[in-house]
Amino acid sequence: MNLPRKLFLLIKEIGVSDLVNYTRYQLELRSGWLKWRTPPGGSYPKREVLLEAGVINNNWRENWHNSKFSSKAGLLQEEAKLLVSGRYRPFFGTEQLLDLTLPALPLQHWTAYSNEFDKRDIKLTWEPARFTWSLALAGAYAMDTDEVYPETFWEKVEEFNASNPVNVGPNWSSAQEVALRAVNWIITSAAFQNSPSSTRARLENLSRSIAQHIERILPTLVYARSQHNNHLLSEALGLIIGGNFLGNSDPRATGWVNQGIHEFEQAIIEQIDDEGNYSQHSANYHRMMLHLALLYETCLRKTGRKIPQPVRDKLSLATRWLLSQLEPTNGRLPNLGHNDGTLLLPFGCVEYRDYRPVAQAAAIAFLGKPCLPPGNWDELAAWLGLEYNTQEVINLDSIAAPAVHKVGTPHCWGSLRGVRFHNRPAHADQLHVDIWWHGFNLARDVGTYLYNAPPPWQNGLDGTRVHNTVTIDSRDQMQRISRFLWLDQAQATWLNTGEPETISAVLHDFNRTGISHQRSLTRGKKGFRVTDKLTPKVKDNAPHDYCLHWLLPDWQWQIEDGSLTLSHENFRVNLLVEALNPQTDEIIRNDDMSIIRAGKTLAGQRKDEILGWESESYGEKHPVLSFSVTYTCVGPLKITSEWELIDESN
Repeated sequence: MNLPRKLFLLIKEIGVSDLVNYTRYQLELRSGWLKWRTPPGGSYPKREVLLEAGVINNNWRENWHNSKFSSKAGLLQEEAKLLVSGRYRPFFGTEQLLDLTLPALPLQHWTAYSNEFDKRDIKLTWEPARFTWSLALAGAYAMDTDEVYPETFWEKVEEFNASNPVNVGPNWSSAQEVALRAVNWIITSAAFQNSPSSTRARLENLSRSIAQHIERILPTLVYARSQHNNHLLSEALGLIIGGNFLGNSDPRATGWVNQGIHEFEQAIIEQIDDEGNYSQHSANYHRMMLHLALLYETCLRKTGRKIPQPVRDKLSLATRWLLSQLEPTNGRLPNLGHNDGTLLLPFGCVEYRDYRPVAQAAAIAFLGKPCLPPGNWDELAAWLGLEYNTQEVINLDSIAAPAVHKVGTPHCWGSLRGVRFHNRPAHADQLHVDIWWHGFNLARDVGTYLYNAPPPWQNGLDGTRVHNTVTIDSRDQMQRISRFLWLDQAQATWLNTGEPETISAVLHDFNRTGISHQRSLTRGKKGFRVTDKLTPKVKDNAPHDYCLHWLLPDWQWQIEDGSLTLSHENFRVNLLVEALNPQTDEIIRNDDMSIIRAGKTLAGQRKDEILGWESESYGEKHPVLSFSVTYTCVGPLKITSEWELIDESN
């Protein structure tokens, strides 16, 4: 892409305001101003006053701690047991040593760090220092008040502070990580407020650290604004909760709270569109946004403030977006977009991808009544102090969101993705199809794995070819500019089919090839039909390559007579793919039909090391089946995928 066109698209699709903020941040970073503004050791001028004042806003701490809170869910119980033995599960995955010390390297000012530390993805260093795991200790302490839990927390806080000097090292390089750490420290210390381990000296040291964390957030808010995503929400919440925590002990605290509320509310209005889409186009970041919003709502409620109606309206739309895709049997959502392993509030979750607790809490907070009957998923709402005066439960089948296009029944449904991007796309995944049947995700989304890794794994699962759609001439639907930036955005247009069981959308001019891709999803008596119509320009007589891809569960499989059969227990899926020329009805034979599992080709000729993998949380990937069918032809092409779903137990 030439420079003039790149500049044009940056202005058109990113916006002047975000570009100006980002440019300002880069100038401040490279000029050394940020290094001067955030000196090693911090610059907090009121240490003596803090020590004398006791530094804790006791009323706020007492209000935050909820007597109903008790940890019954497996995630927190398992984590607490690990933590007392010095281990934890990063990104709620495989357990490892919980170590907050850093390798014996000369530490530099935070401005020296970028995407890697000690030759590995910097998120792997950030994760233990985020202190999300400490909430498990809070939950366990609420159950049996064993002093081992608060003592473990305080020892780890002291370990962090001893090994990570203020504004020095990788754990100060992201203001979002700084904010989330401060929030988790405050929440967890509130749960331990009556513990003998929570000594005055420890509380005073904690309050000093909170002030230093807030001081680190403030100078780089301009960067957070430029990103137009959860960075700004996290950092604004850090100002709100941190300012409330310090209260009258710091004359700046009220200003921090007011600034945080302003930033948070403006970000919610700008980042959630009028259909309920969140700016990052990610199921997991959507949950993160709702978690942050629930903490914001709790803070306002505890201090006698109300959410402005425009903000509440946007949060209501975002809640409907989540509820309309919730699989109630297991709490899962399609694994849409980036998934960086974030689960800020794990209360009530039975596993990492359980969205029921946030669905229940958000429904109560922003829709006025619960969306699920009583269950373990109520724990988050109870901990937040959310109450409701009705026994009525929202019927999930009746929840609709303008941005979510589905057909089928509660136990058998398919969705077709088609959006008009107003913010940055996460994945090149337009016209992707998800299919769910009896809680099984048959046609599935791939996830993320790693943002920072050697090729091909440097955010390698965001391209078109790993999604359930058609790739044309081996090109993505949009132009990749960097790891997280797509330009020349692919915009979907929805079509009126006139049929209640059929939805259809189209991409015009696929990545400037001149080819139109129209996809229809139909729910039939035996399953689903997906129809792809690929139409080049009238005078385009060149051959084009088309690759249809389906990401499938790791079930038993068999290919026979061009049909793929999957089987698992009493369930069987027959998937038949056929193609023809829609003008002549001439059958078009495929060039290849391949099955790839864990990067290894099991059938056919296609080779691609990133296919046949799925990532359900950050840094983790496991085998699934990538099924692809490729064609080369001149002129239009129509591909039909017939999904026959058979329950042999009936």
